Amino acid sequence: MTADPPVLTTVAVDIGRSTTRVRVTGGPDPDSAAPDLAPATGARRGAGAGLGDQGGADVVARLVRDAVGAGPTTPWRLAVGVPGALARPAAADALARQLGRGWPRPPELVLVASDIAAWHAGALPDRDGVVLSVGTGAVALGVCAHTVRQADGRGLLLGDEGAGAWIGLAGLRAAARAADGRGPATSLSTMATPSSPESALPTAAALAALAPAVLAAARHGDPVATGILEAGADALARTAIAAGTATGVAGETTDATVAVVGGLAEELLPRLRLRHPEIAWVEPDGDAMSGLAWLLEHTGSALESGLVRVRPAQDRPSLSANAGGIADVDALPTEALRPGSEQIDLLPTTDLVARLVDGQAIAVPSVARASGAIAAAVDHVAAALRRGGRMVYVGAGTPGRLAVQDAAELTPTFGVDPARVPTLLAGGDCAATAAVENAEDDMVAARAAVADAEIDGNDVVIGVSASGRTPFVAAALAAARERGAVTVAMVCTSGAPAARDATVVIELLTGPEVLAGSTRLAAGTAQKVALNTLSTAAMVRTGGTYGGWMVGIRPTNAKLRRRAVRIVRDATGLAEEVAAQLLAASAGDVRTALVSGLTGLDPAAAGERLAAAGSVRAAVDSVTGTGHPHEAEQLHQAGQPHQAEQPHQAEPTEHRTRDRDGHQHTEPSPHTQPSPHTGLSPHTERTRRDRARPGEVVSIGAARQARR
Repeated sequence: MTADPPVLTTVAVDIGRSTTRVRVTGGPDPDSAAPDLAPATGARRGAGAGLGDQGGADVVARLVRDAVGAGPTTPWRLAVGVPGALARPAAADALARQLGRGWPRPPELVLVASDIAAWHAGALPDRDGVVLSVGTGAVALGVCAHTVRQADGRGLLLGDEGAGAWIGLAGLRAAARAADGRGPATSLSTMATPSSPESALPTAAALAALAPAVLAAARHGDPVATGILEAGADALARTAIAAGTATGVAGETTDATVAVVGGLAEELLPRLRLRHPEIAWVEPDGDAMSGLAWLLEHTGSALESGLVRVRPAQDRPSLSANAGGIADVDALPTEALRPGSEQIDLLPTTDLVARLVDGQAIAVPSVARASGAIAAAVDHVAAALRRGGRMVYVGAGTPGRLAVQDAAELTPTFGVDPARVPTLLAGGDCAATAAVENAEDDMVAARAAVADAEIDGNDVVIGVSASGRTPFVAAALAAARERGAVTVAMVCTSGAPAARDATVVIELLTGPEVLAGSTRLAAGTAQKVALNTLSTAAMVRTGGTYGGWMVGIRPTNAKLRRRAVRIVRDATGLAEEVAAQLLAASAGDVRTALVSGLTGLDPAAAGERLAAAGSVRAAVDSVTGTGHPHEAEQLHQAGQPHQAEQPHQAEPTEHRTRDRDGHQHTEPSPHTQPSPHTGLSPHTERTRRDRARPGEVVSIGAARQARR
C-alpha cells in the first residue's frame, strides 16, 4: 500500500505598498498550521515595500520574515506577491533565493510573483482579461492566450493615475489652490497641507491615507472632489484599455473585460461603471492570496514567464571533517560540460575562439542578478571601513588570485592602506603566482590564518569560491563568523556549503563551463566583475571619489602624476597650470587640492577641513553650504550595516556595535582626530599597522609559526 504524499502547508504573503498580509492554508492539521507564524492567518501589518524601492530584495525579505516568523515546522511552501517583480526579474530572483535560506525548516518551494500577477491569478484564474488593481498605486495587467501586458504601475512621479496616492495629492493641491485664492472653494480646504515648500514631501502611502477625505467630500456633493474622482476614473479606464488592447483582449475603446481589485476597488467600481459603461467591469473571483495559491498549483499559465520558482535544497552538502571535501563533487554545475562543447578540439581556431567568448557571455548577467546581494555586501564593507575595520578577502586557486588582484588595486586607485584590505590565500604568498597542491583542502590552515589576522567584529570577511565548497574558504568563513565578523560568500553554485556561515550570499550562477570544471572561464569572469563592483562601490560609499573622479590616488609614477593634475583640473574647472600649482602646494594630495580649488581655502586650511569632514564632498559642502542631501544620506548610510540595527553609542569614549548574534564589540573613540589619508584615528591606524603586513598576502606558514 502506497502512503499518501504529505500535504504541504502553504504560506502566502502579499506585500502591498502600504500593508503586508499573510495567509496559511493546508498542512497535516490546518488548525495547527499557523502557531509557528508571527501573525494570525489573514492579519494585516502596517508596512509595505516594492522591489524598486531602496533596499529592494533585502527590505522585502525582511518584511516577509517579520510576517511569517520562524515558519512552519512541517513541510511547507512559500509564495510571495510583491510590487516590481514583473519589471525587475533579477531582483525577484534574488528575493526568491534569499527566502530559500535562513529558516529552521527551509520551504520546499519558494515562488515570487508580481503583486498584479497574483491579483490576476486570483481574480481571473486561467482566464483572459484585464485586472485593474487600485490601491496606493494603480496598475493593470492584460492576459490573452500567452501574451501578457502591464500598463502603469510606474509610481506617483510618472503614473499611478487615479490611485489612492494620486487622489490624495490632487486633494492637497485643490486645498492649496483654494487657500491661495487660485482655485474654487472646496470642503477639502480643511485637509492638512505642508507648511512650507521646504517641508518633507509626503510618501505615497501618506498621500493615499488622504484619499478617503476626497471620497467623503465627493459623496457629500463637493464639486471639486467629484471632479478629482471623475478625472481619476477616466485615467483608470485608459490604463485598463491600454493593458487590454496590447494583448488583443479588447478593442481600442470597447469590449474590455476588466476585474477591479485592490483597496479602493469597492469604492471606485460604481463610479467606473457609471463613467465608462462601454467596458465590461466584473467582480473578481478571488484576491491576491488565492492567486498566489493558484500559481503554486499551476505551472502552464501565461503568467509563468513573470514568475520565479526556487526549490531550496533540504539537505545541503556538508564539509567532511577529515578530508575537507563533499560527497559528490560531480554533481556541481561548475564541473559539468556546457552543451555544444563536446568536440571543441575539432573546431577551426576562429570558431574555437568564438565558442570560448560565447561561453563567458553569461558572466555579466549572472552578476546583474546578484546585484541586490552585492549592494548588501557593499554597505557592510563601507560600515566596517568607516568604523576602523577591514575588508578581508579569503580564497584559493583562481578565485583567491582574483581576490589578491582586487585588493592590490585599491591602494594605487583609492589610496587605501593595504593593511586594511588583506587577503588570506590558501598556500600563502607563493600561491598568488603558482598552484600549491592540497592548499585549498587545509581547513586547519584556514582557521590559523583567521586567528593570525586577528579577525574580529569590526571586519568584513569575503570568501570567494567558484564551487562554493572549497574547504579552506568555508572553514575561514566559519572561523570569522565565530569571531563576530560579518561574512560574505561569493559563489557560483546554489545552496553552497560555504554559504552556511555567511551574513550575505552572492550567488553568481554561471552554470557549466566550455571546458568542464575550468572555472577560470565564465565563473572567474563573473567573480572578477563582482569583485570590481563590490570594492569600487565600497570605496565610493566611503568617500574615495568625488563625483566620477578618483581622489585617493597616489601619484607614484608619471602616468599617475598626470592623472592627478587632470582630476584637479576637470573637477574644479581651473586652468591646467593653476591645477598643477595647487596640487604641488597640497604635497601631491588630490583630495586637499580639490577642497582648496573648490572652496578657495588655502591648502593648509583645506587639509584641516578635509580631516574634519572625512571626504571631499563633505568638506566642500561644509564650506560652501551647498549641501547635497542625496549624497549626504548615502555617506551616512555607508556608516551603517545594510538594513541592520544602527550602532549604539554607549559612552562618550567608545562605540559599541552588536552583530547578528548579539555579541558586542568596542571600537576606538570617534572623538580622536582621524587621519586624512586612512580615515582612522591615530590609535587604530597604529594598531592595524602593527598587526598586519601592508601589501602582502598573509602567509599560512608564517601564521602557523606565529601560533607556535
